[in-house]
Amino acid sequence: MRVANRVLAALLSLAVACAGVLLIIEVVAARTGQHAVVVSWPAAYDWATRTAWISSSIRVTAGILIALGLVLLIAELKPARVSRHAADPAKAGAADIDTIYTRRGVAVAIRSAVTDVDGVRGASVKVTRRKVTIGATAAARDKAAARTLLEPVTAAARQRMAALSLRQPPALSVRVVPGSR
Repeated sequence: MRVANRVLAALLSLAVACAGVLLIIEVVAARTGQHAVVVSWPAAYDWATRTAWISSSIRVTAGILIALGLVLLIAELKPARVSRHAADPAKAGAADIDTIYTRRGVAVAIRSAVTDVDGVRGASVKVTRRKVTIGATAAARDKAAARTLLEPVTAAARQRMAALSLRQPPALSVRVVPGSR
């Protein structure tokens, strides 16, 4: 949602800036006795003086704007997704210090532990709120050797997660594939 907020904010600020520039141009043109330069505002002004507040076009426009505003309000009130994992201060030995890890920090720590296992050439780690998915690549090219690495890789990842002392440790999913040729 953060990207959508930035895009919407950029578009809205661009629209407001353009409207301001057009307003300045039209006011200067009107004060110097010129006709409308960019926007035909006299026609819009005449339409607005003839149209009553209870007309259907005004009601439909107001309804659309209200609906759009409610959608944006509901989107902003939705809680943001959790991008950090809190550590349990009692387990960490510092009861008065709050510690949190970003998902990326947890992923880097677990990847480091997994790649330290003998026989593992590389690893990819994806951390979500509830799950850590590890894809390790064995140095050996046969499947039997890769299967023997499943337990040490899982143990290394569990040990690193225990060292991080996460308050709600995510579930662990480990996959070891043989190395490529």
